[in-house]
Amino acid sequence: MKTINLAPKSLVGMSVRTNNGVESEAATQQIAPLWQAFMGQYGEQIFGKLPVYGVYYDYASDMDGDYSLMTAVEAGTIEPDDKLTPLTLEGGNYLCFSATGEMPQAVISLWQQIWAYFQRPDCPYRRQYLTDFECYVQPDSVDIYIGVHVEV
Repeated sequence: MKTINLAPKSLVGMSVRTNNGVESEAATQQIAPLWQAFMGQYGEQIFGKLPVYGVYYDYASDMDGDYSLMTAVEAGTIEPDDKLTPLTLEGGNYLCFSATGEMPQAVISLWQQIWAYFQRPDCPYRRQYLTDFECYVQPDSVDIYIGVHVEV
């Protein structure tokens, strides 16, 4: 885990509105079908143009509330069309967590570790619940960036 300050970044992608309760049931999951649709539609354009992002934004409250998720790439890396919408990846302070392994299990396991980390009573950081994102640079590795408040 490392702390990093990031500049805003322009992305384009496809999105859904969901929550972790919906995602815990196979019959109601929206994230996996979104990734399948995005990669099915744009995979040929994306291949070799990584990173690919999974951006969590527009949080209703915290990890238990609704949020939007966009599967995305940097603006200008694929041909725009009417299925893609723009999104600015918020700049600011992030904690970066990393995992390598078979997807999607590696990313699911990493999210569980992140949730546990922020629930610890001695955790020195507070989540912002503005923008968090997964960054896939290799097919078998992921970095998850969690927006945090930096106490002065």
